[in-house]
Amino acid sequence: MELPVLDKFCFIFDLRTGCIVMGIINSILTFLLALILIAFAVDIKSAAELKKDDMDGMSSVLYTIVVLLVVLLFLKFLLHFIFVWAVYKERCSIMKKYCIFWIVFLVLYIIGFLKSLFHMGAGHVIAQILFLAENFYYIVVIRSYLISINEDGVL
Repeated sequence: MELPVLDKFCFIFDLRTGCIVMGIINSILTFLLALILIAFAVDIKSAAELKKDDMDGMSSVLYTIVVLLVVLLFLKFLLHFIFVWAVYKERCSIMKKYCIFWIVFLVLYIIGFLKSLFHMGAGHVIAQILFLAENFYYIVVIRSYLISINEDGVL
């Protein structure tokens, strides 16, 4: 099954404008999600310190996963700005590499999310699900834009 190809961003704007807007919005959302995960990591650390006698290693593994996700989110935050520049200059090679990075990042992020799902509160879970849904739509928009600017119509 293949991803759909869009003609417009949100049925109104052209794909180039949509990629630039989504790149800027996604960088802001990525930064906010990193802050939420930092708060979650602090909660894990404080809960582990309160239960020192019941330390089975699970909280340290979860803490490590969350810290790695935060580092990846800050890396992704910087790459969003590079992507916006690439869309502005129509640099297909940078956009393709960015799209591949994003797909790999999303797979790793989903694994980390599923691993820590049952340790999160409802607010954290809702924020994570909205973040994932927005990222899937953005991948479809990027792919559609790349197909529209390539002469042969394939990636």
